[in-house]
Amino acid sequence: MPIIVKDFSWWQTECKLFLQIKIPHISQKNADILTSNKYLKISCLPHIFEAILWDEINEECSKCTFDSGCVLFELQKKNCVHWECLTLKKSKEELKKIKCEILNNIMEERKNKSHQKTVVKTERDRLAVKEQINFENKEHQLIQSIRDEEKEKVLKELSTWKSKKDIIYDKRINGKNNKDIFSTDQSIKIFEVENTPTEYIDQLPSPRNFKAVEINFTPRHFTTPSRESTKADEQEWLQKQTAARRAAGFVEEDLRPEEHDPEWCLKKGNTFMTELNYIGALSAYSHGIKLSPKMAILYLNRSKAHIQIKNYHKAVEDATTALELMVPVVDGNVSWRAEAYYNRGRALVELNTAHLAVDELKLALTLAPDRAKVYGPELQRAMELAPVHEQEQKKSRELDLSNAPTVWCK
Repeated sequence: MPIIVKDFSWWQTECKLFLQIKIPHISQKNADILTSNKYLKISCLPHIFEAILWDEINEECSKCTFDSGCVLFELQKKNCVHWECLTLKKSKEELKKIKCEILNNIMEERKNKSHQKTVVKTERDRLAVKEQINFENKEHQLIQSIRDEEKEKVLKELSTWKSKKDIIYDKRINGKNNKDIFSTDQSIKIFEVENTPTEYIDQLPSPRNFKAVEINFTPRHFTTPSRESTKADEQEWLQKQTAARRAAGFVEEDLRPEEHDPEWCLKKGNTFMTELNYIGALSAYSHGIKLSPKMAILYLNRSKAHIQIKNYHKAVEDATTALELMVPVVDGNVSWRAEAYYNRGRALVELNTAHLAVDELKLALTLAPDRAKVYGPELQRAMELAPVHEQEQKKSRELDLSNAPTVWCK
């Protein structure tokens, strides 16, 4: 239970106001202070002092000092006028309304400051990245220039060495050509050479024959890789799941090859629904969806089964998927679409969002007016609950500022 502090004193000058509050065992560590230009609150549980000031103050120029069991506020007046009293003199309702407005303004200022800090931080990060990119570009340019200089230097040395070697080679060739080939006493021999091909080009080998390699993976029920340490636990889990499905009357492993058909699964699920075996119906519809994921009637009927076992979120998802698959909109799927809207609206009512279900049920009744005896009572129920659910949702989202927590104000 909070204790309202009334042991305080205040005095003023032309431009300043001094407020001294006595709170037992208060210190800078255990005190929470919240201030604005018209509001002041300090709490050191269970002691609380708050005041809606007579006139506005300048928060940034005001000070607060702590002494043993005492707090002294030095408040800078925004308008240099004489205050008639410390707090505003009005009725409780008016003061409560002003307090809510002040707290709203404080929260809005906190949000704006937080947003501004985020914007400034983002801008600084962007500039830092830009500076880093510029620095790296300059560094790359410097490295590239050094590489180009070294490359040019090596190429120049190579061309100089090559030119010197060519000169020496030309001198040797010229020295041999200047010799008189007829100056020797030896006789010249002439040989006949047969005209044979100088090169023999082998034929290229034919390309190798290619063949597709087929890889088959061992079927696995879990998404994680198989491990020997978890094999026993996984096998036990699969056996328990199989036993549960067998108790419901539907096990995929027990189906014959001709029964792996979505139409058969649809009929089997409908049979389970008439027998009130909703778990078995869910298993049959789910297996049919696995075989044919684009078959809208399977999602529609599975949404009915989810409603029967009070799994309303899944019912909404299946009804929505069924509506997405019923395109284009034709007369042949009008009754299915009406049933999908009805299922989704019914699930939304059970999820305490009747104000969202009203439009769904109206659409269902518009598409299938012949089913007014079924859709009408549910629509009437949703319209009665809609204001209550909408009000509850608004209350859950509203922030109760009358009991707002204290915030540090530096």
